[in-house]
Amino acid sequence: MKTVRIFSIVMAIVLLAVAVIPFAATSAATRSAAITSPAQAFADAALGMPLLAPMSASMPLVNLSFDTGTASPNDYMCTFVSQSPADWTRMRPRRDFDMKWTVRNSGLRMWHASSIALVYVGGQRMQTHGNKAYLSGNVGRGSKTTLIVDMNAPKAPGTYSALWSLVAGKKNFCRVTITLTVTR
Repeated sequence: MKTVRIFSIVMAIVLLAVAVIPFAATSAATRSAAITSPAQAFADAALGMPLLAPMSASMPLVNLSFDTGTASPNDYMCTFVSQSPADWTRMRPRRDFDMKWTVRNSGLRMWHASSIALVYVGGQRMQTHGNKAYLSGNVGRGSKTTLIVDMNAPKAPGTYSALWSLVAGKKNFCRVTITLTVTR
């Protein structure tokens, strides 16, 4: 245990030195002479002087933008209320069941049945009627709804999970899962 601690301390010192020395060398170079080109700095580094090679003081500017459309992040949100069957339920192979998730619309917008869908995202395919289910009606702010998907338990014994999500346009905003155990 003591060896691990000492090794961690030595590695932290080495990483700190590697991070600080190039900047110190660059700072000294800028005070005494003109900054060399990035190509020259690369050539010097390739010749075995990576810690002492002058570095360019400028960095490329990277702009990140996220297209959220006209919806704010709080427009579509949900709060999980309950599910049936519960996670880790034991089932016989190929048993037919209805997966039910009850969720509350905790966002700022109404969920319109014509524009919101429950979509299969990944995991074990247990659904019997495709990868999409629709709301039974509009769901107002603060209201609850039950999402229902017809499923069959897998054939082989084991533990299986599936992930589903409500989708508004291209935004997944309400993820729900089922994890069950298939027994003999």
